[in-house]
Amino acid sequence: MTDLFSHALLPYLLGRFLRLRREHLATLVLGGVAPDLDALIVWINQIYPTSHLLVHRGFTHTFLFGFFLAAILLFLVSRDPVKARSRGLVTEELQFSPLTLAYAYAGLISHLFLDFLTSGGVPLFYPLTAARYSAEIFSPIEVAIMIAALLFMAKLFHDRPEMKIDKKVSAAFLIILLLVSGIRLEGKEAANGFHDESFEVYPDSNLFQWTILKNDSDNNRFLISKFNLFAGLLPDNRSYPQQNIIPHKKGFESALDSAESLPQVKLFRWKSRAVAINASESEGHWIIEYYDPVIMAQYGSWGPLNAAARGLGSIRIRADENGAEVI
Repeated sequence: MTDLFSHALLPYLLGRFLRLRREHLATLVLGGVAPDLDALIVWINQIYPTSHLLVHRGFTHTFLFGFFLAAILLFLVSRDPVKARSRGLVTEELQFSPLTLAYAYAGLISHLFLDFLTSGGVPLFYPLTAARYSAEIFSPIEVAIMIAALLFMAKLFHDRPEMKIDKKVSAAFLIILLLVSGIRLEGKEAANGFHDESFEVYPDSNLFQWTILKNDSDNNRFLISKFNLFAGLLPDNRSYPQQNIIPHKKGFESALDSAESLPQVKLFRWKSRAVAINASESEGHWIIEYYDPVIMAQYGSWGPLNAAARGLGSIRIRADENGAEVI
């Protein structure tokens, strides 16, 4: 659900409903897309790895840093040279003022709310706490909403400079949004009825499907099952060892300590629903793979997405008592 198009559209529709002036409407939309500008800075972690939240849905998706981001962005786009080069994407009336800053922050709040509804959530109160908050209702990308939002945006830009859109088209988008929301809420309630409190439920990429995770620490396993809104519990049950290593193997604990000290591993643990470990010896080193069983169960079994799942849901480390590195 939380694609860039939806983040722009929802504050736009809200602003149109409230009959905001054009510059205030533009500011509201600006704040709505501002947090996803983190795409411009995440490369920093590739050059200088750090456990600070310089990642997507990291520090820009917070109440505190989000405010400063919205203020900086509004200040920049309200400068005359930027407006002159924007070719109509930024209104000439846009100004930097306490009122427009309030609208930009309101748009940012709408972004945080949408991401709160999606799987993975956001660290709303960072730097006070890095904990992520999520209602776990929507998949990170809801295909139906993304397509509807894209078509809506195409229509909107086609009708520029009037920046108006047919009420029927707007109503169609809202109906799709409400329909997907209803399916998701109904599916989660039904999935919750098939397990006890020791299970966690996560939205699958399939609109009608959910992934159920149980942390069976007594048996050193993560248990994964699937629930479909129409078919109920599916027979595709999986089990992943929480730690797949040779017990008491010499040197492993030191290698694991080295791996755990890496900022990449700390960030992987921060963003994962659960973390399982595979470890094996290789030429005097340990190869330690951290992976998220939820991501692997959702995407890893389907060939075209297997490589992507490996990239998003796992990280491999070469480690020994002297240090560790990502491979």
